[in-house]
Amino acid sequence: MADEIELITSVQGLESAIDEMLAAPRYSLDVESDGFHSYAGRVCIVTLSTEHRDVVIDTLALGRETSRLQRLVASAHKPCLMHSGHNDVLALKREYEMPFGFVQDTSVASMLLGFTHTGLSALCETFLGFTLEKELQRHDWARRPMLPEHVSYLVNDTRHLFKLHDLITAELAKHGLSDEYEIECRAVAESEPIEREFDPERFRKIKGALDINDEGRGILRALYMWRNETAKSLDRAAFRVASDSTLLEIARTRPTGLDDLSRLRGVGEWLLNQAGDAILSAVSHGQKNPAPLRGPHRPRHDDTGTRMDPRQRDRLGRLKKWREQEAQKRGLGLQAILPTSVLHDLVLQPPADAAALAAVPRVGPSRAQRYGDQILRIVRGRQQ
Repeated sequence: MADEIELITSVQGLESAIDEMLAAPRYSLDVESDGFHSYAGRVCIVTLSTEHRDVVIDTLALGRETSRLQRLVASAHKPCLMHSGHNDVLALKREYEMPFGFVQDTSVASMLLGFTHTGLSALCETFLGFTLEKELQRHDWARRPMLPEHVSYLVNDTRHLFKLHDLITAELAKHGLSDEYEIECRAVAESEPIEREFDPERFRKIKGALDINDEGRGILRALYMWRNETAKSLDRAAFRVASDSTLLEIARTRPTGLDDLSRLRGVGEWLLNQAGDAILSAVSHGQKNPAPLRGPHRPRHDDTGTRMDPRQRDRLGRLKKWREQEAQKRGLGLQAILPTSVLHDLVLQPPADAAALAAVPRVGPSRAQRYGDQILRIVRGRQQ
């Protein structure tokens, strides 16, 4: 099978593949990045399929020429089939500023339908009767050369989307969710990457961080910051520098020398020899700068930065409860009833009527027609 799949490393090959995809009624796309291995993550592979052809694009070989794919993905009339496309869209926009036009996402469809298991392998088993192999799920896709088994594995994420999409969207139509599906897929296409910022206070999310004393947490915070800087300098995923459990073990035991450090679980030869002194320095710094149980106060805001008053918080709670009850009644996912992203906005700025509700981008006419009276009654503070 692998010899039927073209591995593209040249501009000429890329342009030919784009022309072929544009000539087909629709195409499918999947991205592989190395975020599991590198610090920031970069796009390493883009796989494209039509219903009759598969190609694997080596974006590392093509470099900035990969941005030529914009001619394909920006089309507003050519359906781009994806599964869990949100992260792939963000990756291509972040690295190549590549806009997307027309996305259809089988993961979105399964979420609207309320499926418990929404992974591609689970959906293939449900709708197509087979399970995809996922043994290379954690493979480092920046490694070269690409082997035939890697190429064969990659196209499994694209070549089955056509039949799967047709079957799962037929289920959407049965439940009257075609409009909702179009709206949610448009949201995937229009999603924009945000600048990644390191938050030193996220050390508190490490399991066990709240069980040690202030001095221990000070050490853990210092180690957490050291790990981030080291990962950035090495272009390595942070957990590949040192695991959370290793940082916690160091914070608990507070080693004073390399001998103490060498006896700790998770401290290997590289950490000891290349980073031992830096770790001990972080321990010393952390001891002098203890971290209290609670982090710096951050006012609770909604997504717009506006604080809710007690009445608005009550309406938000009622809106969430109504959504949950409606989803259970119809046997659908919560997002099919009302996307989470619009809940705060509807409470903070209640639409005047059903027409204004329908005009909210993530609501649309179908939801407004079906649920308008109930939504408006809640967000405008009227009792049942």
